[in-house]
Amino acid sequence: MAAALQRFGKKGDRVLDPFGASPRLAVEAASEDRAVLVAVNNPVARYVLEHTAKPFTIHDLQSALARLSTAPKDGGRLEPFLLDLYRTQCSRCEKWISADYFVWDKEEGEPVLKFYSCPHCSHTIEEPTNEEDLQRAHEYEKRGLQHAMALEQLAPQGSPDRQQAEEALAVYPGRAVYAIVTLLNKLEQLEAGEAGRALLLSALDQANSLWGHPVGRSRPLQLSASVRFRENNVWRALESAAGHWALPDPKVGLREWTDWQSLEPGIITVYPGPVRDLATELPMAQVQYILTVIPRPNQAFWTLSALWAAWLWGREVADPIRAALRRRRYDWAWHASALRSTLQTMKEAVGHKAQILGFIPDAEPGFVAAALSGFDAGEYRLTGRALRLEGQAILTWIREPSPERSVASSSISNSMSKSARAALEARGEPTRYALPHIAAFAALAEERLLAGVRPSETRSALGVVGEQLDELLSDRQLFVHLGRGMEPESGRYWLADDSRAAQSLADRVEDAVLTELRSVDGITAVEMDTHLCLQLPGVLTPDRGLVMAALRSYAQLDPEDKLWRLRSEDQPEARKADVEEMLTLLGSLGAQLGYEVSGTDWIEWRDDSQESSLSFRVDETAILGSAMRGHAHSSAEIEAIVIPGGRGALVAEKARRDPRIQSWLESGLHIIKYRHVRRLSEDTTLNRENLFERLALDPPGQEDPQLPLL
Repeated sequence: MAAALQRFGKKGDRVLDPFGASPRLAVEAASEDRAVLVAVNNPVARYVLEHTAKPFTIHDLQSALARLSTAPKDGGRLEPFLLDLYRTQCSRCEKWISADYFVWDKEEGEPVLKFYSCPHCSHTIEEPTNEEDLQRAHEYEKRGLQHAMALEQLAPQGSPDRQQAEEALAVYPGRAVYAIVTLLNKLEQLEAGEAGRALLLSALDQANSLWGHPVGRSRPLQLSASVRFRENNVWRALESAAGHWALPDPKVGLREWTDWQSLEPGIITVYPGPVRDLATELPMAQVQYILTVIPRPNQAFWTLSALWAAWLWGREVADPIRAALRRRRYDWAWHASALRSTLQTMKEAVGHKAQILGFIPDAEPGFVAAALSGFDAGEYRLTGRALRLEGQAILTWIREPSPERSVASSSISNSMSKSARAALEARGEPTRYALPHIAAFAALAEERLLAGVRPSETRSALGVVGEQLDELLSDRQLFVHLGRGMEPESGRYWLADDSRAAQSLADRVEDAVLTELRSVDGITAVEMDTHLCLQLPGVLTPDRGLVMAALRSYAQLDPEDKLWRLRSEDQPEARKADVEEMLTLLGSLGAQLGYEVSGTDWIEWRDDSQESSLSFRVDETAILGSAMRGHAHSSAEIEAIVIPGGRGALVAEKARRDPRIQSWLESGLHIIKYRHVRRLSEDTTLNRENLFERLALDPPGQEDPQLPLL
C-alpha cells in the first residue's frame, strides 16, 4: 500500500473507503499519513477493522481463553465439557481423547473420517469413524433447546426472516450449535470481554459446514455445505483463534465519525453504516480520493454475518444487514448494478475529477467486468489497470460525468476485437481467457462504452457484452483456441496471425531477471517482483510463479540476509567459457561419430549422403523465442538447443504456460543440458544407432539422471 500511495495523492489527504471490505487497506493507508474515512455497514467487518487498528494483546486473548476454560459447567469446567462433545477412542492405546475434527459425507449424512493426535501415545492419524463415533454425532442432530435458542436470537417466532434464519443456521452441525450456544451463555456470564468475543467469532467461522475436505474452497461464497466437509472441534477452534487476533500494533488512531473536517492524517474514522447514509453528511464535492478494495458478492459471508452479529451483539446490531438473509441473487449483473447504485448515491459528495484507486484480490473475469461496468455507469472513466492472471487486479478511475448514450453493437465488437488482439500481441504468448476478456472490457470502460449497452430480453447488459466477446474469440480468422475443452474459459487463446506479436512475456521476464541480477550484489524476491512490475506494467504484469522460476534458475537465496544472488556459474565470464566448451565438445563429438561438422554459433552435423543432419544451438539462457522461429523453418532431422542444467526447470515452466513450446518439444526439438553433452562426450558406447535414444535421456524438468552402463 505504501508503494501504491506514492502514486495516489499525497500525505495528509483525506481518503474515503466506501465499502470497508478490507481492514488492512484502511490500516496501511493511515500508516502512510492519510486521513482515512471508512463506511462499514457490516458489524462483523467493522469489528475486525477496529481490532486490526487497535489489536488485542496475546495476554488479553489468553486471559479470555483461560476464563472460558475454567468457567463452571455441569459440576466441572467448560473446557473438558466441550472437548468431550468430540470424544473418540485412540485406535492405538484405546484411551478416550477429543478429535480435532470429523469429516462428514453430505450424501451419507454422517461423519466418515476423524483426525486426532493422541496426547497419551502421540498417535496422529486421520482414520475412518466407528459405530460409537456415528452414534455420538447423531445424538446432536435432533433439534433441541440449543437450536431453538440460537434461532430465537436472530429471528424470533413470527419474524418474516424466520425461514431464512433456519436455512442459515442449518449450515452448522448439531454438535456445533450445542457448543456455540453453551459458549454464548458463558460469554454473557463471564467477564471475557471483547477478546472473548473475538475468539468466539473465529470459532463461529470455523465451525460451519462450508469448509470442504481435504482441500475445499479458499473462501466459501455460497451458503451450501461442501460434499465432504470438516466438523471442527469448537474448543480447538477457540484455542487456535488467539494467534489470528494477536496482531502487531500498527500505531494508528481510531475514532467514530463526527464530521468531515475532523478527519486527521494517521487516524481511521469509522462510519457505522452504509455509504449512502454517510454521503448525506459529507460536504458537497469535497471527496477527491477514493481508496478501496472492491467487495466481491459473497452470500455466505453476508448471511452468516447477520447470524454472528445477532449472536454476539444482539438483534438490534444485526438489523442493518438482516436483508442479507433474504437475498439470494448475487450474480455479476446484480453486482454491477449494486456498484452503480452505491456510486450514484455519492455523486454530490464526490468532486469532479476525483480519483479512485481500487484493488481486486480475486480478479476473475466476471468480477472485473462487473466492477468496470458498475463504475462506468456510476460516471467514472477507467484510466489505468494492472492485471495478474493468478487473480489480482488494480484499477484506477477518474470522476468524469458524461451524457447517457446508446452504443452500437458494431462499436462494442470493434473495440473488443482490437483490444483483445493488442493484449495478446503485447504479451507475445498464448494466454488464459482472463487476459482477452479483461483487456476487452477495460477498453470499453476507457472509451465509456459499457454504460451505453442495453440489455436484451434474455440477457443483462453485462451478459450481452460477454456473449459478443465469446463470439469474437471463437472467430478462427482472428483467434486460435488452444487446449482441451469447448468452454470459452478453458485452455488458452492465441492469434491466428502472430506476425506482429512481441517477444514472449516469459522470455522478457527471464531476460529482465538476469540483467538485474548481474547489476546488483543481492536482491529480495519482493524487490525483483517490484522491478519487473514497473518494467512490465498493465496486462504485461507477470505471474509470481514465473518470476520465481526465473529467479531460481539463475540465483540462490542467502539464508542469512535473505537476498538472492547470481550463482557463480552464471557470471558472464563463466558462461562464456561454458559456451565455448560446449561448441568444442559438440564439434569433437560429431567428428567422433563420423559426421561432417560445420558452423560456429550453430553446430551442424551431416552424414556422407547429406540426407541426415543434426543442428545444435548453444545458449546460456532459456530464452527460446528465436530458436523456436528458427525451428519452424529448419530442415535438420534433429534440432537441439543446448542450455545449462539450471535452466531445465525454467524451460519446463515455460512449456507448461505455452502450448506452442510443448508442441515444438513433441515435434522433435530437443533441449539438451551442458552436463549431458559432457557425459555424451565421455561415453565410449555412444554410436549413431543409439545417439537419438541417448540424446533424450535428460529432459528439461528431470533431475540428474545416470547414463546406462551398457
